Amino acid sequence: MIVKMRSIAIAAAVISGFAASQNLVAASCSGTVIAYSTVGQFGSTPVSGQDLLQLAGEPFELTVSACNTMKPRKTGTGYAQYSPVAMTGVVQSRILGVPTKIRSAAALVVSVSGSSNSISVIAPVTIEPGVTVNIHGILALPAGTLTSTSIAPFSKVSVVTGQSFLTYSASGHSTTLYVGGFAVAAPAKGANANASPLLLTDAARVITVHGDGTQSVRPMHAGPVDPRASSDTVLLQFYASGVRDASEVHVQIAGQDVPVRYFGAAGHFAELDEVTVEVPRSLAGFGDVEVVLTADGQTASPVHIQIQ
Repeated sequence: MIVKMRSIAIAAAVISGFAASQNLVAASCSGTVIAYSTVGQFGSTPVSGQDLLQLAGEPFELTVSACNTMKPRKTGTGYAQYSPVAMTGVVQSRILGVPTKIRSAAALVVSVSGSSNSISVIAPVTIEPGVTVNIHGILALPAGTLTSTSIAPFSKVSVVTGQSFLTYSASGHSTTLYVGGFAVAAPAKGANANASPLLLTDAARVITVHGDGTQSVRPMHAGPVDPRASSDTVLLQFYASGVRDASEVHVQIAGQDVPVRYFGAAGHFAELDEVTVEVPRSLAGFGDVEVVLTADGQTASPVHIQIQ
């Protein structure tokens, strides 16, 4: 089987790997199941390697469930490794354009030092006989987020993008992608912790509604947003968090209020929200501008886009 066919098979599969699930963890746990959840997007360009799965710029969510009474399989200076733990999630690939479910057994590594904290996941995922995708993801957290290397909750924090990445290897190829978004660890039934709002840009899309009623959709990172055509309506669709339960959402582009067409939960991604705004033609030519989201008076960190 050629590499291209294998990559399509990998993206199309509902990944089963090992028969691990939150329910199995709960059944064998004498304490509390802690769900380590991360939601975000991959960087828009690979750090290294050929992105055969076409994950760059796409959204994902991942949950690793472990019992707080687990004893580590390995320990070292400032780290502890726990296995097996249950890994579930959803990843979107441009090969299919629709989300793909992930379910596998994994190893969870908790690292604590004076200058940095991190959680990481290592998992070999069997796609078909003889075809395995090896995943190694590291989420860098602000110092002080973790108080020990034990299985324990922590509050919602932003992922440190420049130090957070996912490496996957299959069929002799290896790819590394940056990861952005947020992470939280909480008892499994209460893992959907909503704090301050967050706007994600790498997975954003430009939707152009043409005068004849047709639409075209493209990733925003593919080029500047162009609202100049008088017969077109240009929309920006962002993934976000912390907005689905808001009663009032405002978005400004270059300091100007813009129409918010939709805000709420994002379809296939249970932990992600979605915000769609219209780009007025009056913003044409503004170049590099800030997009600022405010939900019920709480303002997210601004993100930058290019307007032609």
